[in-house]
Amino acid sequence: MSRQDRILIVDDEPEVRAFFRDVAEGLHFQVFEAGNQTEFEEAIGKDNPAVIILDLTLPNTDGIVLLRDLADRKCTADVILTSGQDARVLTTAQRLGRGFGLKMGPILPKPVAVDELESVLERVRSGAASITADTLGRAIDEEELVLHYQPKVSLQANGDFPIIGSEALVRWQHPTRGLVPPGAFIPLAEDCGLIGRLTEVVLRRAIAQLVAWKDQGIAIPVSVNLSPKQLTDMTLPDRIAEALALAGLDPALLVVEITEQAAMQDIDKATDILTRLRLKKIAISLDDFGVGYSSLIKLYQMPLSELKFDRSLIVDVDEDADARTFVKALVALAHGLKLPICVEGVETLTTAEFLQSLKCQHAQGFHFSKPLPPEDFFDLVKGRRARPAAAAEPQSSAPTAAPMALYRTASLAQ
Repeated sequence: MSRQDRILIVDDEPEVRAFFRDVAEGLHFQVFEAGNQTEFEEAIGKDNPAVIILDLTLPNTDGIVLLRDLADRKCTADVILTSGQDARVLTTAQRLGRGFGLKMGPILPKPVAVDELESVLERVRSGAASITADTLGRAIDEEELVLHYQPKVSLQANGDFPIIGSEALVRWQHPTRGLVPPGAFIPLAEDCGLIGRLTEVVLRRAIAQLVAWKDQGIAIPVSVNLSPKQLTDMTLPDRIAEALALAGLDPALLVVEITEQAAMQDIDKATDILTRLRLKKIAISLDDFGVGYSSLIKLYQMPLSELKFDRSLIVDVDEDADARTFVKALVALAHGLKLPICVEGVETLTTAEFLQSLKCQHAQGFHFSKPLPPEDFFDLVKGRRARPAAAAEPQSSAPTAAPMALYRTASLAQ
């Protein structure tokens, strides 16, 4: 039986495990079970499951501890959380798992219906079956990877939220599954050594898109995420500068994004590479700020152009005073370092206005726009440019009604 058919059920209640086991075996899964942390660690070490059903409440531990354990092991299994806890606890735990870099599947609140469990397991297995190192390598070779672009807006432009840049986000145009989100294949790319090739494709396509937009009359900075592997490649600054020069592009139109964890893997090499990129007028944004484990001393010594706050930092600011206090402290830190701030995951006008009040400079999120294919992004920018600034609509109190006014060319390099 192949790995994709191996499932580990982690629950301290024997009758619940028996229920999950019966359903899974009915779908021809090979089932392994664990009722506590010791059994979990033994099963993970020897059974290599492709799917894990994990109860959040366990004797002498909890599901969050086990999620951290899975992350430390670089686990690539699909993790399905189940619990009798309320929905908010489940969704928060799922979000934590994603933040740890795990492949988090659907949530199964208890009690679980048979048809619901069957549907989730079939969905997860079919996805795992079609995404392997071989199929991903083929997708890279056959150019099935595509980029969508999420607008980046200014928060300090009289409330108009003009588009001042974009982030390139990779998708896989799978021949049978359709458009596959990055969370379904990026961890695999990192585990099987394909992340370098994948990121090179993203860089190449982003530069080509910058040229296409330039030919269409707009110059929009594009941010591209670099992999940890590339932060040890000492040839990277010269190769990127050469690609931009051959394309006839202003280096300020490309922004490279790195994560705290990637930068800290080899801080000396990373600092060398990032400094050389800055010398070549390419801006550096520190992505996922606030969720990593970097030293603040090392942080202020890096040649950054921007701090990018992770969405997890602001998810509760609309309703939680403590969350707002925490964000205020981080903003004060960034201001003290004289680093511009971009906040990801802005989903309401209330959040946007709160960030405006803190003098945050930039934001991304579904409140402004979801990631868009290149042609849709161009149409959005073109439409905003065509509208006179004086005609910008007044802001509505409705969370979905924030207008974005004129695009304004703005280099992120400071």
